[in-house]
Amino acid sequence: MKIYHITCSTDSNYVQHCMAMLCSLFENNKDYIFNVHLLHHGLSVEGQGLITKLCGSYKNIITFYDIDEKLTAEFRISEDHPNLSVATYYRLLLPSLLNDDIDRLLYLDCDVIVLDNIMELYNLDLDGYGVAAVRDATPANNYHRLIMGLELNDIAFCAGVLMINLAYWRKHNCQQNMLEYINKMGDRLVLEDQDVLNHEFHKHWFQLAHKYSKFPMALAVIDQTQKKADILEYVFFPSILHYASFTKPWLNISIPDGDYYWKYVELSGFPNPKKTIISKAEARQLQRMKLRFYLNTYVRPFIPDFIELFLKDVANILVLPLLVFRKDGFKKYRLKRWLSKYGVI
Repeated sequence: MKIYHITCSTDSNYVQHCMAMLCSLFENNKDYIFNVHLLHHGLSVEGQGLITKLCGSYKNIITFYDIDEKLTAEFRISEDHPNLSVATYYRLLLPSLLNDDIDRLLYLDCDVIVLDNIMELYNLDLDGYGVAAVRDATPANNYHRLIMGLELNDIAFCAGVLMINLAYWRKHNCQQNMLEYINKMGDRLVLEDQDVLNHEFHKHWFQLAHKYSKFPMALAVIDQTQKKADILEYVFFPSILHYASFTKPWLNISIPDGDYYWKYVELSGFPNPKKTIISKAEARQLQRMKLRFYLNTYVRPFIPDFIELFLKDVANILVLPLLVFRKDGFKKYRLKRWLSKYGVI
């Protein structure tokens, strides 16, 4: 029977989340055999045992790769990303870690949950492409755009879900190219390995539908390149949930679609799962995000357009006096209003 290859990176702190992700993949793709290539450094014996037991319960294969820390000694993680470790870079080493007969495999972040059969990803024609991925909202600004080597109208991809064409990586010496770029950029990278991957494949990536990376805090993705069918699939039949950015389901503040994560934590058999306690400031920020999401999802669609326009105009008038005396406040407000008149924002 054919074996399908998958890879992920973790450490001892993320075993709970890694097992939830793997369990969701196995549970929704029971008719297939997976070989999990798990990249780590110093993963505890207990953690390896738990993951091995999970894979065995679904008759899947697990292979552990303990990455030599000397290979990642120069890699940097931004202080803005406390949830990340150098483990996020491990996948860049895949061509030298895996046998040459493995020509493609699926990479999944540990903060994703698979909800459906994903075999169509393995059947993609990736000739000429290094990866298949979902479009990302970045770059955030021109500096970030240049870091990734993008032109003005280029788009970037999210590196949380990747179908990797290893044959392409080997043919074009991509591993060496990316390691050299990391050393060249030092601490100037904005989104760590995602920037590196975009720089390497910005002209050679296959764009997937947004349903392969649904963000829990978005009812739908505003992307003019989509068809209506793509939007409907994203909303009602997503294949993969991606708890990207700050919105993690294991925090002590619940989030939309967080129940899927806890469902697969329980099914995975991880003992004594825990929630991460966040600070009061972080909790307030997350609660505000949730409030905006619920208002946008369940209230705004039913407000008549003329009432919404009236309320916006009243709010704009009320806020104007508060901005006049702020440094650059009035200029930014004026620009925002001018752009809105022309439908730019």
